[in-house]
Amino acid sequence: MHPPAPLTPTAAAGRFAYVGSRTSPERDGHGRGIEVFDTANNWAPVHHVPCDNPTYLIFGPTRDVLYCAHGDSPHISAFTVDHAAGTLTLLNRIETGGVNPVHLAVTPDHRYLLVANHNSGTVNSITLETGGRLGDIVHILGMPGDPGPHRTAQNGSKPHQVQFDPTGTFAVVPDKGLDALFILTVDSSGKLFLRDNLTVKAREMSGPRHVVFHPTRPYLYSVEEFRSTVTHYGYDPRTYRITTRQIVSSVPDTVTGDTRAAEIAIDPTGGTLYVSNRGGAGDHTPGGEEPDTIGAFSIDPASGRLTNPDWTETGGIRPRFFCLDGQGHLIAAHERSDSIAIHDITPGTGHLGKPRHLADTGSPVAVLI
Repeated sequence: MHPPAPLTPTAAAGRFAYVGSRTSPERDGHGRGIEVFDTANNWAPVHHVPCDNPTYLIFGPTRDVLYCAHGDSPHISAFTVDHAAGTLTLLNRIETGGVNPVHLAVTPDHRYLLVANHNSGTVNSITLETGGRLGDIVHILGMPGDPGPHRTAQNGSKPHQVQFDPTGTFAVVPDKGLDALFILTVDSSGKLFLRDNLTVKAREMSGPRHVVFHPTRPYLYSVEEFRSTVTHYGYDPRTYRITTRQIVSSVPDTVTGDTRAAEIAIDPTGGTLYVSNRGGAGDHTPGGEEPDTIGAFSIDPASGRLTNPDWTETGGIRPRFFCLDGQGHLIAAHERSDSIAIHDITPGTGHLGKPRHLADTGSPVAVLI
C-alpha cells in the first residue's frame, strides 16, 4: 500500500476541523482526545482537548456548542466553540443512562439530544438547557427483539445511530444486534415512541449500522456492517412506512476476505452515494489483506436504485468514518493508520480522486468540519 500524496491546501479560510479519536488501550487506541486543525493552514494543529474516547461529534443548532459522545463509557459532553480560534471549552459532562454512546442527534425543535447507547441497547432523550448545557434525562427506550445469529457481535440490541427524516417527523434507528431498523417519534416533552408496526427486519446477520436519507426524494439507504451491503428503501413521509427495494454489495466481487462496512453518505445533489469498507474480521484485528476502499454508487433519480459502482482505495487502514466537506471533497479518517486523507469529488459524476494526505493524528474516528 502506497501512502497518500502530499496535500496542496484548498480549504477556505476560517474553517476548523474537530477530530475525535480512540484513546483506550482496550481498543488499541492512542489518540489524545479532540484535536482541532486549521483547514486554511494545511491542517495545522491548533488546539487539543484531553478526554476519553471522543468517538462521535456534532454541533448544536447554532454551531456555538459541540456535543461529544465518549465511546465505551456512560458519558457525553458539551463544549462551547470559539469560531475565531477553533478552541473548545467544557460546558458540562453527564451520564447518558446507558453504556457506549455512539451517535447523537438534536431533535428538530432543538429542545432535546437523542443518544444511541450501543452496549445497553437504548435510545435516550436528554434536555438541552439554555446556552446548550446538557440537562436531565427525559426518557430511556429499549429496542425489542431477538438477537441475530452472530455469536459475539449480536448478543443483544446494538443501536448505532438516530437519524431524522428530512421533515423531522420521525427517526430511524439501525440496530446491529437485532438486524432491524426501528422507527421512533418524539413528542414535545421529549418522550420517545417506538412504532412497533413499522419496524423493518433486515437480512439475518447483516448488522445495519447507519442510514442516510436522500436529500430530495423519498429514498432511504442503509449500510450493513457484517455482510458489507447497502440496502435501498423507499419510504412514505406521511405514514413513515419503509419498504425494501434493492440490496447491493458495498465491496467489489473480487474481495474474498473478511470485510466490514462502516460509514454512508449522499452528496448534496442526491446523485451519488458513498460507503466505506474496512478489511478484516472486526475492530480488534489489525486490518485485512486487501486495501480499504470507498465505494461510490450512482443513484437513479427516478427509481432510487444504485448503479455504476466504483471503488477507490483510501490510502489508509480502517476508514471507520468519512464525511463530505461541502466543498467538493470527501474526508476519510483512518483509525488504524493514524491519518486523515482527502479525496477530490469530480463534479457531475461523483467520482473520487486518489487520496491526498491531510494530517497525522492518533486513532481518528470522527471528523466535524
